[in-house]
Amino acid sequence: MFPGKNDEGYSLLEVMMAMVCTGILMTLVTSAVIQIYHSVNSVDAVSAAQSQIDTAFSRLDKEVRYARGISDPAAVSGDPYVEYLLSADSVDTCVELRLRTSTGELQRRQWVKNQSPLVPTAWQTLASSVIAATPFAVTSTRPVLPSDSPYQSLTLDVTSVTGGGSGLSASAARAGSRRETTVTFTALNAIIPTGSVDTTTISTTCTEGRGVSS
Repeated sequence: MFPGKNDEGYSLLEVMMAMVCTGILMTLVTSAVIQIYHSVNSVDAVSAAQSQIDTAFSRLDKEVRYARGISDPAAVSGDPYVEYLLSADSVDTCVELRLRTSTGELQRRQWVKNQSPLVPTAWQTLASSVIAATPFAVTSTRPVLPSDSPYQSLTLDVTSVTGGGSGLSASAARAGSRRETTVTFTALNAIIPTGSVDTTTISTTCTEGRGVSS
């Protein structure tokens, strides 16, 4: 009835080839969508972790800036510790920081200095998913040159890790996204003594709380 028209349709081989090509195309599209989704989640996680670190450092800046003394950092049961002394409402208050390596938490607690018995507050987590070989460094060198700072300073150097799975094992840390943050706080009320004055009282500021559970 319709000369020149081919009514044979498609062969089974042609249909199968079309299905294979469609399947390959869908696989590529799906893989691209999943990759974009993972990338967006990774960026969001890193941003959230960095925001948490920034918030913690902003709070510490307000405290350490007015500290009267900063202790020499040390490890207790594998966890790095450092302390500083504040005066709030005429009350001497010790603040202690630690990096709990088993959980990757930067934590803070405080107590009234010279209180007996010593009763620290519960640990408060300032930031999580954090790793560091040496998170705390204190500068207490006596000034030699006029340009040298006469104040103590506390440097926090930590790395936030996201996407590395549960825990913060070495393999998880390598697998996740990492971002290092280093900030130095200057304690404007912690003046380093000059001459032959003994600095032991500064280096041991508030260290009596180390090892006391809360």
